[in-house]
Amino acid sequence: MIYTPQNTDEIQSILAQAMDSQRPLYACGTRTKSGMHCQVSAEDSLSMEHYSGIIDYEPEELVLVVRAGTRLDEIDQLLAKHNQMLAFEPANLSKMFASEHGGTIGGIIATNLSGSRRISAGAARDYLLGFDAISGRCDQFKSGSRVMKNVTGYDLSKLMCGSYGRLAILSDITLKVLPKPQTVQTVCLTTDTLAEAQASVSQAFTSSVEPSGGAILPVADRFTSYIRLEGVAVSVADRLTALKNILDGQGEVSVLEADESTLFWQQITNAEQLASSSGQIWKLSIVPSALPQIIEIISSAHTCSYIADWAGGLVWLNCEISDTAASSAIIRNAISAHGGGHAHLVRGEAGEHIAKFQPQPEQLAMLQSRIKTAFDPLHILNPDIMGHEVPDSTARADAGEKE
Repeated sequence: MIYTPQNTDEIQSILAQAMDSQRPLYACGTRTKSGMHCQVSAEDSLSMEHYSGIIDYEPEELVLVVRAGTRLDEIDQLLAKHNQMLAFEPANLSKMFASEHGGTIGGIIATNLSGSRRISAGAARDYLLGFDAISGRCDQFKSGSRVMKNVTGYDLSKLMCGSYGRLAILSDITLKVLPKPQTVQTVCLTTDTLAEAQASVSQAFTSSVEPSGGAILPVADRFTSYIRLEGVAVSVADRLTALKNILDGQGEVSVLEADESTLFWQQITNAEQLASSSGQIWKLSIVPSALPQIIEIISSAHTCSYIADWAGGLVWLNCEISDTAASSAIIRNAISAHGGGHAHLVRGEAGEHIAKFQPQPEQLAMLQSRIKTAFDPLHILNPDIMGHEVPDSTARADAGEKE
């Protein structure tokens, strides 16, 4: 059965029924990102797609309050009217998953899906000022406020980001927004090796030119680095000149102007260059300087294509191979041998013994289990969405006693 609540009372009532019958729920938005996670062990769904709309927007205060089911394109259109934006540049993976739109803001927060500007401006979790939610205990609670500030205690906003709806159902979301930059230009540098390309991007980020994006794409037998500069036109012009001087002699330099730059970074953030490809798509979070070694190991074993973002720290990788076990072992071993990181199978079926998400160390997995049980003792919300869950029986019993 699919439930489509339109207010928080209905959400709470549905959760209460699920707890009484101990029937788990698949909590979702418009399911545009269902390929990113594991199969949820639930027959019933609670869809937030009808719980949508703008609650409050104060452009002067840079604050936006929306319902969790509000579509991302609706938010972008509203902010564009006031020349503002979501600074973490959320990815729109509609082309990758053949969906009609980029999903809901609740889905973005649940997956902490951040784009190219994440390396300079921060992730989605850094712009979540606060939220209203209903936990797996059927309790309504709030966290945060309408301003950025440091507080003592648990930062629930950051805990919810990336939790894939396992802890609570977010209802109302308060976000910090920022003005759009006056202009944008992108410096392109073509070099002979991937190591040279990555070193050039890193050099730009350690300089005073303040890039807001750094990507690398293989082009034939060479590699092109893309370094984005944003801000006031006069400042961008000065920094562009400085960056050209820094990169002088390292390769062939060209510049993408404003319109070209905007389109290019949308494509990078949304991984559109790989969207139409067949095979698996992995999202790798790695040490940027290890990019050349990791790509060499993977490409020597499988035919693959890739996009490197975040100065090499984020890699969208397409493997033209049907054997998930083989690719998983090679990819994760390569990452482990070169500084560590995470490998997430974003598109493709994980095998019985292959984790879609990066396997966690035992102590971290135990901590995650206890947090899950504290928020959702009966494991009603999205069970197994990030892999098979083994409930912490001790924490579960403690939670039951407290109720």
